[in-house]
This record gives sequence, structure tokens and C-alpha cells, in this order.
Amino acid sequence: MNWTHDQLEKLGYRPNPDGSYSHSTTAGIHNPKPQPATRPALDPPPKGEKTRTPRTAVIITRHAVRLLDADNYAGGCKPLIDQLRYAKLIEDDDPETIEITFRQAKCKTKAQEMTTIEIREAVGIIKGGRQILSRQVSTDTERT
Repeated sequence: MNWTHDQLEKLGYRPNPDGSYSHSTTAGIHNPKPQPATRPALDPPPKGEKTRTPRTAVIITRHAVRLLDADNYAGGCKPLIDQLRYAKLIEDDDPETIEITFRQAKCKTKAQEMTTIEIREAVGIIKGGRQILSRQVSTDTERT
């Protein structure tokens, strides 16, 4: 329905300087949801604002003759990740502090099987991280 200016004024609406109309009961009421002040994305954070501590990137690579399903491999690494935390090699294993990448590589013989663990300080993406610690753990697969 299109209202005329006279009809709007009779219903209690008053014209605003921009040409729109406001009702006397809602005039001067601001949007109840405050909007944050915008600033360019590349500006440094304002003084007093905390910067997020850098996340730790852990890359676990399994070298094996036979590859595992991705879900079995990731679930099987939980005790390993817990031990990294208990040994204080990583601060915590929650998603806000750590970024875990699981990789698998195929090797030709059981003697070549091993697991490598890389712990890096994540800077943006893993490729740009500074390596903190890298260890190779060889799995003993010889049976007598």
C-alpha cells in the first residue's frame, strides 16, 4: 500500500531531513545492535588490544608400506599428541593453540617405516612457519 504524506503525518510520522519518515515513538532510537568501528585490515592493532599468540603447527608424517584410512590414522595419533603435550613440547592440544596436519607417505620396505613429527610456530600458513623441533621416530617392525 502506498501512503501519502498527509496520511503518514496523521498516523504520527514526521519527515526526516533525508526525506524518510519516522514515527514519534521510534524517533531518535538507534539500532540496538552496536556496530564495531571499522579500520583497514592491515593496520596494526590499537594500543591496549591483545594480539593473538602464534599457533603451533604440528605435522605428523607416517611412512609405511601400507597406508591407513585417514580417520583411523588421525584417531590413532591421539596418544602421540597427548605425549607431546605431557612432555611440554607443545603448549596444549586445543584448536586455538595448535594446528595439526596428518600426512602419509608410502615406502617400499618395512625397514623404511617410520613416523616423523615436525613442530613449528605457525605464521599465517604452515609453509611460512619457523621450525621449532623436528624428530624422526623409527618404528621397530622386525619380528623374530
